[in-house]
Amino acid sequence: MGLPLFSAHNDPGPSFFHYAETSGLANASAHGSAESPHATTVIAVRYNAGVVMVADRQATGYYIASRDVRKIEAADRFTAIAISGTAARGIEFIKMAQLSFEHYEKMTDSSLSLEGKANYLSPIIQRNNLSTPLIVLPLLAGWDPSHQVGRLFEYDGAGGCYERFDFATIGSGSPFAESALRLGFRSDLDQEAALELGALALYEAGDNDPATGGPDFVRDLFPMMVTITEAGFQELASAEVGARFRSINDRRTQSGGVAGGTLR
Repeated sequence: MGLPLFSAHNDPGPSFFHYAETSGLANASAHGSAESPHATTVIAVRYNAGVVMVADRQATGYYIASRDVRKIEAADRFTAIAISGTAARGIEFIKMAQLSFEHYEKMTDSSLSLEGKANYLSPIIQRNNLSTPLIVLPLLAGWDPSHQVGRLFEYDGAGGCYERFDFATIGSGSPFAESALRLGFRSDLDQEAALELGALALYEAGDNDPATGGPDFVRDLFPMMVTITEAGFQELASAEVGARFRSINDRRTQSGGVAGGTLR
């Protein structure tokens, strides 16, 4: 199937969002209730060979609306997008970002750099968050082939984009997750240590924030854990994630949930 043809007067350019709005595929603004279910905590940790991302699976309103939401997705082979905020709008945001990057490449016959992708999302976030109560705050992480390093970008509510060189966390469990991250982060983390730290930070968020869903041992549902490296976006298998969280839970059980003198 070939690309649609446009004249010089109606060529939408490389922006998929502009094309979607002008063609009626999407509305420039939307209205809705701020009481829609919210996706909560996502954590990202840089390490010496890439980025680790961990997200709980729960969407919460006045009750638990869903226990198995996917809050991290691959935007392309080397880039991941994660969301917090209004769950439905966040999932739509991820899909539109995926289409947007692909549209840009097809229309320009060139790839956006990782920094370009991060900046590309800023006006989209601003347009959504300043025109509707359905707020979305994403994280973007990826492998930068030009610098051979993993990079991490966070955003404020008005679309401001900021690169983080250590870790970032979004969602209602952020204060609890960030405390663990601040205690455990080192500049020389390897992948195993970054995965362990990310899992521990998410466990802390789930243990202290009522809106964040931690590991669900009854239903065998566990947070998402992904890595973005030179090999690309890879999601850890549920069995491996479950084993990590069971190990943390066993340590907490042995101590009766009492905080110790070292990061556990």
